[in-house]
Amino acid sequence: MSLFCRNQALKNLWELHQSGLAVKEGLERQYIMDAIDAGRMVLLGNPKHPGLIPALIGQPARVKINANIGTSPWLCSLPGELAKLEAALQAGADTVMDLSIAGDLDAIRQAMLKRCSLPLGTVPLYAVAQRYISAGKDPAAFSAEELWEEIHKQAEQGVDFMTVHCGLTRKAAGWAQDEDLRVMGIVSRGGSILARWMRRHNLENPFLTGYERIIGIAREYNVTLSLGDGLRPGAGLDAGDAAQWEEVIMLGHLARKGLAAGVQCMVEGPGHVPLAEVAGQISGIKKLTSQAPLYVLGPLVTDISPGYDHIAGAIGAANAVMAGADFLCYLTPAEHLTLPCLEDVKAGIMASRIAAQAGETALKRPQALAREAAMAEARKRLDWPGMSVAALDSAMVDERRKDFSQKEACAMCGEFCAVKMALN
Repeated sequence: MSLFCRNQALKNLWELHQSGLAVKEGLERQYIMDAIDAGRMVLLGNPKHPGLIPALIGQPARVKINANIGTSPWLCSLPGELAKLEAALQAGADTVMDLSIAGDLDAIRQAMLKRCSLPLGTVPLYAVAQRYISAGKDPAAFSAEELWEEIHKQAEQGVDFMTVHCGLTRKAAGWAQDEDLRVMGIVSRGGSILARWMRRHNLENPFLTGYERIIGIAREYNVTLSLGDGLRPGAGLDAGDAAQWEEVIMLGHLARKGLAAGVQCMVEGPGHVPLAEVAGQISGIKKLTSQAPLYVLGPLVTDISPGYDHIAGAIGAANAVMAGADFLCYLTPAEHLTLPCLEDVKAGIMASRIAAQAGETALKRPQALAREAAMAEARKRLDWPGMSVAALDSAMVDERRKDFSQKEACAMCGEFCAVKMALN
């Protein structure tokens, strides 16, 4: 039975947007439908989200970029996060995630949903744990029922995709926290909270044992489950260890189970991976998860670039795209240091967009090649308006040119312009 028959909310969303999506992606409608049915693509979109422009995730659709924003206990400003949301939209993000862990999380989430026409993602576990931390209690003291209630509430509010760390098991968490097996331990906030919950309650991961409950909610609202990598490597030295692959194998099983139940699933990928291992990691994850759309953070190819992690992540991301990654989560210069500022948000998105373009050009995707050709032709003619149109950041071209806008060449060479001399 077609996924569109098993998921009425998805069917409604597809029928509303199918023509525009197919044209925008340069793909046949039937191809997209078949890929969604097979679990190789997902269409992010909750019909409860007003004014939504859904996003299609999964190569050969264009590789999409996600921007993470949200409050922290030390930096908590709703106006500030809404300004970052606007900056993300202006910089060309395709989706946004609200990772807030401080303040009135419902008010923050609803304000973002109101102002964001792009799919909005969340991590419901954060909201549950935050209530306990705010009350001075153990963040792992919650009940499983509270998780289902939070997921249902956020789905009803209009959240389009949710990170749920369903593949993390007690066994793998134990391996990740064994200092003889892993240097960095658990670096995922969600993974750490769940590992703590399992120790406290002496039970298996509630997201895993209660997966059917999550599936039921997700199907009703067409919430795409982003199966979280709670045991992703937080250091290159830990990439490809037993804990990581144990979780990946479980994520593949859960993605297939979700698909069979009429729920769209994508899989989250590694964090820190040495450059030589990126392609192998991506292809291995894709194989073990039956080619489910892969959502990667970076991966960062070096651990020693605080302040410049958007660059380390972009290097890994370009290689990941060539190997099959479908969806890039940006890293900003602030990664590992603090919350991003407005400038960091733009820098992170642009680094990821460059990575996606580089990877898709290497794969010889028609849209990417066309843009490269347009820039080459415009440069050949010294056509600055044409270069601005072809550029990933047109505003940057116009800004840096403004003092020399009456000049034919750029200020790098001036009258020594090689292109101008060759033309004459």
